[in-house]
Amino acid sequence: QQPLRRGRKVDSMGGPHVWLAVLAAALVLAAAVPVPGPLPDLNRMPLFNPSRSTTMDLDQGKPIVVHYADANTQLSGYTCKDKITLGGYSADVQFACFTDAPQQAMQFWSQMGNGILGLGPAAQKRHDNAGHLMPPPVVYQMAGAHDARQDELTKKFAFMSRRNAAELQLGGFVPGSVQGQMRTTKSLTPKGYTVGIKSMRIGKTYDDAQELLVFGPNSPQHHVPAILDTGSPCIMLPGNDESNNLQFSPYEQYQDRMQPWSKMFITVEGIDQGLEISYEDLLVEHHTFLDAAWGTSIRPCVMPVTWSVKSPHWTPIVLGAVFFRSFNVLFDNARASETVPPTIGFAKQNPGYDPIGIKENQMAGKGNDGDAVHRVYVQHDPIKVVHGVTKVGVSNPNGHQFFTQLSVGSPPQRLRVVVDTGSPLFGLFVNPKSLTDYEQGVSNVPHRRPSPLAHTTTSQAAAAARS
Repeated sequence: QQPLRRGRKVDSMGGPHVWLAVLAAALVLAAAVPVPGPLPDLNRMPLFNPSRSTTMDLDQGKPIVVHYADANTQLSGYTCKDKITLGGYSADVQFACFTDAPQQAMQFWSQMGNGILGLGPAAQKRHDNAGHLMPPPVVYQMAGAHDARQDELTKKFAFMSRRNAAELQLGGFVPGSVQGQMRTTKSLTPKGYTVGIKSMRIGKTYDDAQELLVFGPNSPQHHVPAILDTGSPCIMLPGNDESNNLQFSPYEQYQDRMQPWSKMFITVEGIDQGLEISYEDLLVEHHTFLDAAWGTSIRPCVMPVTWSVKSPHWTPIVLGAVFFRSFNVLFDNARASETVPPTIGFAKQNPGYDPIGIKENQMAGKGNDGDAVHRVYVQHDPIKVVHGVTKVGVSNPNGHQFFTQLSVGSPPQRLRVVVDTGSPLFGLFVNPKSLTDYEQGVSNVPHRRPSPLAHTTTSQAAAAARS
C-alpha cells in the first residue's frame, strides 16, 4: 500500500506570489493565428452541426485560439451563439466553435466527447492575445435564466463525485448531500479556484501523521496554493522545495513515507476545521508496462506536478478528481469580479446521499439558502493512471474525465461535454464543413438555416460595391 517510487524530480521553482500559479494549470490564450490540422474523425464524431440549428449565430470576425496546459495543445475556431439547455435552464449562450487542432493532439481530443464545459471564473481570462473578447463562462451567461417553475439560476454551483458517478449542482448545493456545515473561504485570486493549504499530513491520526509541507524559517508565506480542478485525476504535489521556501519537496516526502497510513489531513487557510480524506477514497488503478507480468496495481492517486512554474511563483498543489470523492465543493461566483475572488466551500459528503442517475439526468430541488438547485447527472469513467517507462503521465485520454450532457440549438442537439473547473471557456468541436454549410444556407435537412448571416451578406454587398 505504498506509493510508486520514482526517481524523477521536477525542476525547482517557487516564490512568494500565488495568483499566477493558477494559470499554470488553467486555460491560457495563445496568439490569434490559425492552427493547422482538422479535428479527428470528423465524419464519425457526433459533433455539433451549426447548419442544422435555426437559432445559431456565428461571427467569423472573432477568431479564438486557446492553449490547454494539461493537454499541451491548442485549439482554434470562432465565436458562436445558440440556445443552450443545461439542467432545467435554457439561455442564449456564446461559446467557442473549435474547428482546428494540431495533428499531435488528435488522439487526445478524440476522447474528449463533443467539447469542454469550462466552469472557471470570468476573471480567469477575458481576452485572447489579439484582444478579442472571450465568451463569459456558461454559468455567468445563464445566470438569471428561469426553469419551468420560474426559479432563477444564480452564479453558484457545487460538484461532488463517487467512484463511478458524479453530480453537478447548479444554483448552490443540496443540503442532504453533505454532513455538517459547508465551510467557506475566499479564493486566493479572482483568476481561479485556488485555496491556500497550510498543512498536508498522512498517517493514522492527525497527531502522529507525517507533515508533507514543512516551511522554511525564511519563507514569506506559510501556505502552498492549491487549484481545485475536476479536469485532473489525482492530488498532485510539487516535486521541488519552492526555491528553498520549503525544507523538503512535498512529493519526495510522500514517496519516502514507508509506514502504512490510512488518512490524509489537509488544513486550508480560512477554514476553521481540517479536511480529512480516507486512504480508500484515493485509490485508483495504476498501469505500467509490467502489467502483463505483475497485473494491475491499486494505489493512491497522488502524483507530482508535471509542469514548471517560473520563479518567484510557487508550484501549486492540484486537488483533482479523487478529492471530490470525499467532499461536495461549492463554487460561488455571485459576488466575484475582476478584483473580488470567488467563494469556495467544503463539506463532507453524506454517504447516504445518492447522486442523480442517468435515467433522471436532471432534477430540481432547493439549496441550503432556499434558492433553486438543479441536480445534473455527470458520467464518471473510473480513474486509471498510466505510467510510462521514463515518465509518469496523468493526462492520458482514457484515464479520467467527468462528462455531462447538454442540448444545443433548435431543434436541440444532445452533446456530451467535459466538466472542467480549471478553465472558463465553453467550447464545442465543429466540423469546418458544417460552418460552410451554415454560412451558405445549404443543408439536406428541412430545419437548416435558410440564408447567410447578415454580417456575411453585408460584407459581400460591400465587396460588390467596391468592385
